[in-house]
Amino acid sequence: TEMTELILNLGEMDHSKELILFLNGWIFPTDASINASISQSAAIEVIPPYIQAINDKGEWETIIDNMSFPMGKDKTIVADLSGKISRSDPRIRICTNMEIYWDHIFFANDLSDPPFRSHSLSPCAADLHYRGFSRTFRKGGRYGPHWFDYSKVTTGQKWRDLLGYYTRYGDVLPLLTEADDKYIIKNAGDETTIEFNAEDLPALPEGWKRDFLIHSVGWVKDGDLNTATGKMAGPLPFHGMTCYPYGPDESYPSDIDHQNYLKEYNTREVTAENFHRTMLNAYEE
Repeated sequence: TEMTELILNLGEMDHSKELILFLNGWIFPTDASINASISQSAAIEVIPPYIQAINDKGEWETIIDNMSFPMGKDKTIVADLSGKISRSDPRIRICTNMEIYWDHIFFANDLSDPPFRSHSLSPCAADLHYRGFSRTFRKGGRYGPHWFDYSKVTTGQKWRDLLGYYTRYGDVLPLLTEADDKYIIKNAGDETTIEFNAEDLPALPEGWKRDFLIHSVGWVKDGDLNTATGKMAGPLPFHGMTCYPYGPDESYPSDIDHQNYLKEYNTREVTAENFHRTMLNAYEE
């Protein structure tokens, strides 16, 4: 899209203290075909958001070359503006040609260092099964991010599946205990329910609140026509690979442990049969 700029006046602040900017919003992501088109065009250039401020000459000057952007839906990014803002003109300008929707922007001028405690919980149960697709809608209106209504689900073929072997349904807890290249391979519509034992958490002190973070390690692959090996579930990724798809000098681990994992868990073959049948039925109707 065309270059846009968002000018913010931060107003009065204590310039002797740190200044942290928080920006919450979303971006509509590209796909492999769009990225391929951009890479082949000299007329199109993606310019990530950068921040400018007024300098001593009264001119805009870039203070952060690339402040990043929200990676998906309803995400928050943080920019450190400490010591970078003019005392006489506390305006900043955010420039980009990316289609980003900012929903909430604020700054903190005197960050405290509150006490916190962290506790780790390991899953106690995990089950892989087919569920279907939650209803999608635009959260907040026409330009809101795509959101999901878990209470409303449809089943059946939605698009062409990536062909290959997927993890069989049932207990998959052993695959989630560590990042060891033995993982769940899920197809479209699959769901993994994971349980944790909350009794392992200590009681909250008075006035404290509890929040949760999920730490996960994995990869995602789509079936876009310009995605490398986009028709197949393989080749399987692994932590030691230098790129994807990797070349003939690299391969998924071939030791006994990993080969036994493939034989025990990844026995559910997905073919194009359901997709072809769905297309044929739609044509006949």
